[in-house]
Amino acid sequence: MLESFLHQIGGQAPHPYGEHRFGLDARIRSTEDPIVVDATDRKILELLIEDSRMSFAEVGRQVGLSRAYTRERIRHLVDQGVVEKFTAVVNPAKMGRAVSAFIDARIRPDRIEAYCDRLGAAPEVVSLYLMSDMQSLHIHTLTDTEGDLDAFVSHHFFSRDGVISIECKQLLRRIKHRRGGPRI
Repeated sequence: MLESFLHQIGGQAPHPYGEHRFGLDARIRSTEDPIVVDATDRKILELLIEDSRMSFAEVGRQVGLSRAYTRERIRHLVDQGVVEKFTAVVNPAKMGRAVSAFIDARIRPDRIEAYCDRLGAAPEVVSLYLMSDMQSLHIHTLTDTEGDLDAFVSHHFFSRDGVISIECKQLLRRIKHRRGGPRI
């Protein structure tokens, strides 16, 4: 997973902490030209972000296209990689996973790959992001109890080689949750 991300980033600038396996600079570059998305595609994407189970006929009705042409446009968006996945948004509290926390950790660059691999495999980790400074991780976790969160943080960060700093904040209330990236 991380290797594919790193392959896409490219770059060979030496890191200020010495050479490490990534051999990256902090600039993220695209390996291909962006896909042209018109106003109709944007509206289709907004509808799918709101409800990915919406039928082709309903999407088409709302954007003024036939069901068949809407299906073709959505298939094109999928084929071009604009739409990566159709998914469900699950309420973790309804499943007993009520402790949501965000962890910001600074890791020595020579240890970052090992941390990404370890944290990426942890069932408590919902989202894991490598930030542009190539030494910071932003991690979203879900655990059943505060004790489980404490155990996770202790196990993965306390007295571990390579951890520079860690900041952990527990979510109080979700104000807005939108999947799909930047405004479309």
